[in-house]
Formats: sequence, structure tokens, C-alpha cells
Amino acid sequence: MGKITDSRGPFSLLTTKGTLRKKRGQPRIDIGIEFVIYAKLLQISKSRKITMWKAWGQLVKHRNFPDLMFPHFKKKKNFNYKNFIEKIEDPDWQNDYYKNNIVKSQLIKRLDEIDFYY
Repeated sequence: MGKITDSRGPFSLLTTKGTLRKKRGQPRIDIGIEFVIYAKLLQISKSRKITMWKAWGQLVKHRNFPDLMFPHFKKKKNFNYKNFIEKIEDPDWQNDYYKNNIVKSQLIKRLDEIDFYY
């Protein structure tokens, strides 16, 4: 049997003070939020017979959209409610979020197999 070793060494999980190192980077989106967003996009696009991109534009303008995204943004390090609302209303953020989190989502492949009834 061979040893399982990490290339960074055994102390890579600890800080210089000896405490556990925290995860770095932006927190991942909860699967629940991702699921609700995608299901809502499907519902809007099929009921109004529009593309997913146009459905995203309508969903972002909905009055309850900030409530949907609030749990995700609350996990961030420097959370501020005013900045959160400004960020959600920014068209560049909306385009980037759709491109990076909706289109590239692995959840889409699994959800396409489910028949949603509205």
C-alpha cells in the first residue's frame, strides 16, 4: 500500500497560527436557488413563448428577484444590502450572471429530463 500524500504538504490546510484555512473565492450558488431560477425561466419562456434570454430579462425585473438572490449574496464577506440592490440592477452583472451561472450550469442537463407542469 502506498501513502496518500498531498503535493502541497500536510500543513497546507493550516494557517501559520495553526488554525484551519478557510475556503477561498466566491461562495457557490445553492442548488435550491439555482433550481428555482432555472424552473422559473422555463415557466416564463414556455408560457410566453419567448427565449430563455428574454425570460431572464423579465425575471430580473420582477419585484421578488432580490428576495430570491438575497441568501446567496448574504454569504459574501463584505455584504451590504445597498450594494446588493445596486449590483442586481446593474445590466453588466445581469448579463454576466446569466452567461456564467445559467448557461454553463450542470443543473440544466439534469433538469431537462424532468417534465415541469404549470
